[in-house]
Amino acid sequence: MNKSIGLIFAVFVALSVGYAFSARKGPPLPATEISLNNALLLDAQRAGARLVAVGERGYIFASDDEGSSWQLVASGVSATLTGVAFADERLGIAVGHDATILRSEDGGRSWQQVFSAPDQLRPLLDVAFIDAARVVAVGAYGAYLESFDGGRTWAERQIVDGDRHYNAVARLADGTLMIAGEAGTLLRSADQGGNWETLPPAYAGSYFGILPLVRGGVLVYGMRGTLLRSDDRGDSWQTVPGGGAGSLFGGGQTVDGGIVLVGQNGLVLGSRDGAASFVRLPVAGSRLWTAAAALPVAGEAMIFGEGAFERVKLASGEKQ
Repeated sequence: MNKSIGLIFAVFVALSVGYAFSARKGPPLPATEISLNNALLLDAQRAGARLVAVGERGYIFASDDEGSSWQLVASGVSATLTGVAFADERLGIAVGHDATILRSEDGGRSWQQVFSAPDQLRPLLDVAFIDAARVVAVGAYGAYLESFDGGRTWAERQIVDGDRHYNAVARLADGTLMIAGEAGTLLRSADQGGNWETLPPAYAGSYFGILPLVRGGVLVYGMRGTLLRSDDRGDSWQTVPGGGAGSLFGGGQTVDGGIVLVGQNGLVLGSRDGAASFVRLPVAGSRLWTAAAALPVAGEAMIFGEGAFERVKLASGEKQ
């Protein structure tokens, strides 16, 4: 097994795009040749006014002009980075293969490795802040790590029986924590991660993402375009129409509460009705898209994927 196994877990059901989530073979490119146009990016978040994107080979890119220009940021690692989160405009955590955890105190301008466990062969796939002090990272084979000091130190523990892969973790608007993963895995914590309960399965396939909705509720998405929404913290779920046949791997919200989801074969979906329904957004080509982050303009987001990034816009008058 090698470092590429981590993200393969996240998309193993999508065989047609699995190769794109594998770590690249061959020697790293010289820094002068690395750009967003030749890198696979896997997650992106805002750190105040800055956009930060992470991906293969430890690549981190930052933009201070809403994506007009990008700078390669030294990460100090070569492991593929799969997730990034910020508590505020300065404090950030990035996670990835080899159970790599990086920490930034300057909004993603510089990073320090604070944890790594390559011998475990349990890549981390997502990370979320509970508050500025408490952080949770999850990944393959039930990997669960937590920090109580803003990401400086980390401890591992098993939160439920079994070793299913956890693909996503998020904090809902009311403070509830939720984890989504393979084979319909949904976990919930009402005490900030102290205890976790397994929710009844709402779907047998794998989830690849969780999106807490700014207008209330939570959306989970994943295999075969599955979209499920809950307005009661996961006690019940409703299937949302418009997902399509392609698997969904990433998502984000616009500053005015619109929703953008992205996935395989050029799949980009948008919603302006609080995730009650989705329509496909026009994006050229059929590349793999993996992440979305808000732009400061209402109804607009930046999407990221394999060797590309692009602005998308939700039409203000579209009916769904």
